[in-house]
Amino acid sequence: MQLPDGRDATIVGENTWIWTDRSVWKPAVERVQVGTVWAEVTATPTGMTFNSGSDRSMTCSGPGTPYDRSYGLHAASPDCGFVYTRSSVGLPNDQTTAEWAIQWSVSWIGSTGSGSVGGDFPLLQSRARSTFAVAEVQALRAN
Repeated sequence: MQLPDGRDATIVGENTWIWTDRSVWKPAVERVQVGTVWAEVTATPTGMTFNSGSDRSMTCSGPGTPYDRSYGLHAASPDCGFVYTRSSVGLPNDQTTAEWAIQWSVSWIGSTGSGSVGGDFPLLQSRARSTFAVAEVQALRAN
């Protein structure tokens, strides 16, 4: 959602859906070769973490599900969602900065020209950040 001043926002107590582009959620393979010497690296996504910017975080096992209005206005994400419990009022510019990180399992194989080689790298992460407001909404219901 957007606030009247144009800032992006989510709402305290509402379900915030977390997802990444499904086109990046697949093994990435890169190969280089010079003569008979070659190496191929494969990075496979294994999970995604969400740090809310409010000292709480969560982990999802996949890319999450993109929100669509057909799920309903207050629906929880089926696989990767978060609920803020406090507004961002009092933080710099009254906004929070959240961070997403995809964890990648990375391995490699290759040839020295006379034999096979390969191994695994430590778990790697790609990160992205976003700054937005966490707003409180008050409502009055009359019968």
